[in-house]
Amino acid sequence: MRLATSSNIVCERPNGEVFTLEKTLQLASKAGFDRFDISFYDWSLPHSPFITDKWEAWIHSVANEAARLGVQFGQCHAYTFNFLDHKLSDDAYKYHQELVERSLYCCHILGSKLCVTHPDTDFTSSTLVKTSREKNIGYFKNLLEISSKYDMELAVENMVDFGIKPYRKFGVTTEELVDFVEAFNDSRMGICWDFEHADIMQQDQVKSLLHIAPYLKATHVSDTHSATDHDLMHVMPLFGKIDWKAVVSTLKQIDYKGDFCFEAHNYANRLPDELIETALRLSFEIGQYLMKL
Repeated sequence: MRLATSSNIVCERPNGEVFTLEKTLQLASKAGFDRFDISFYDWSLPHSPFITDKWEAWIHSVANEAARLGVQFGQCHAYTFNFLDHKLSDDAYKYHQELVERSLYCCHILGSKLCVTHPDTDFTSSTLVKTSREKNIGYFKNLLEISSKYDMELAVENMVDFGIKPYRKFGVTTEELVDFVEAFNDSRMGICWDFEHADIMQQDQVKSLLHIAPYLKATHVSDTHSATDHDLMHVMPLFGKIDWKAVVSTLKQIDYKGDFCFEAHNYANRLPDELIETALRLSFEIGQYLMKL
């Protein structure tokens, strides 16, 4: 198990500015981090060169800076969209799918061999789980073929639907995720466990990890104070209510060998620039503490 952090650990600033990815790597590596996850949720927003015709020069610049700093990219997070949304026009679907495939290529350039992605839900179906399962299998079989060009594996993330009740999403439960992954009979397809999502859904973290253990390839590590307020989610572990001692103990019990990766973008985004280096050092020390539990 290796400590890592998403590049969004410091990105958006209180004044609306956004740190470049290169600057984030510089600051976080100075704090001690040497393994990163690039999240294309953040790098598909209007400020990003990823969505311009300069995207290829940008990702090579990031790769060059990572090499200069001596840091690596482990698990990464592909661009995602609601590919089962019946309201999407053909042109919109094509645009979003192009960004998905572009993000896989970018992760490949950065040296990543694993991309996390999201299952989607067919909300129009009267057999939501069955229909969503079938359509997700079709979509991800195609995405696996695309990712195979880059010798890359995929991991689907457990979803959270607490905030949309009485509606529900496909891929929330371990039962659905394991059944979905087993349908591929392909070692390139696995699961990313988001501890915060599981906590919001009041799932037993230990039992969940034991259930998904053969397919666990990636983790999203963050804590929360709320099940519905996004400003109170995605904070640093030990700042919320998850039992991290039980989590880490179980990860060691199942001999998890992937990244223990922070996805805590609400940890430092309100802090002034003058405190960022201190905050990043603390986050790295929290990571080291957790890894020793």
